[in-house]
Amino acid sequence: MMGLGYDIPALALRRRASPSPFSPASLSPSVYFDPSQVSALFQDDAGTVAVSADNEPVGLWQDLSMNGHDLIQPVSAARPTYRTDGSFHWIEADGVDDGLVTAPVFDVENPVTMILGYQMLSSSGTARVNLAEISKTSTNGMSVGVRPNIDRLQYYSRMSQHGVSASNVASPTIWGNHEKHVVTMQTTPGHVIVRLDGVPVIDTAQNLAQQSIAAQPLRVGLGVVTASIPGAFRLFGLQVWASDATQPTATQISELEAWLGAKMGVSL
Repeated sequence: MMGLGYDIPALALRRRASPSPFSPASLSPSVYFDPSQVSALFQDDAGTVAVSADNEPVGLWQDLSMNGHDLIQPVSAARPTYRTDGSFHWIEADGVDDGLVTAPVFDVENPVTMILGYQMLSSSGTARVNLAEISKTSTNGMSVGVRPNIDRLQYYSRMSQHGVSASNVASPTIWGNHEKHVVTMQTTPGHVIVRLDGVPVIDTAQNLAQQSIAAQPLRVGLGVVTASIPGAFRLFGLQVWASDATQPTATQISELEAWLGAKMGVSL
């Protein structure tokens, strides 16, 4: 009988050597939220009633990082909903009062990286719908948001507590077209880069350097930073590396964007 050149130990070794699937958790994010992990979703903020079907409210969205910084909404009427079409999964805000918030555990201080997948459903309003922000008050915070009428990305930061004036930087072109997109915001002292589907659309100076105001919450949806308005949108995932975390490299950003794009049907 002809030998095939394989034996059982060699095959077992080859199986063990196969690369593991990529996960954002391997890059030690400060928080990591993935709505396709339905086991991390609960209808109430106490985590006693699991989300199990499309269009159920979300009162608790558990952080999948090692840090346990969960998003919650104690007010039942202000809870967004879990949605799925059978292939993709997202959290949907109604544009009236829906929002989620962590405990005050992050600082408004650079550097920060945020990666999220969104689709803007609102098409009215010329102010900014804050998809994600770290903030203390309306004049102390930073956010990545969207002007809903033209789906234009915006970055905002201000630190009135330290006399730092506002940076309100918008992408120079209408980009979103109310479709699904992957967004990356990276801030460093005095600079901000925002990417849409892997392409830089903002790359400019901003006023916030390294000022610090101590621990504050991460907010999703209804923000408090100046000029934030409620807006209906879909959130397909969110990861944040706060100022005390090791920020992802350019190569890792590309991996993260591709991973999230695959989760929501966006090709990068």
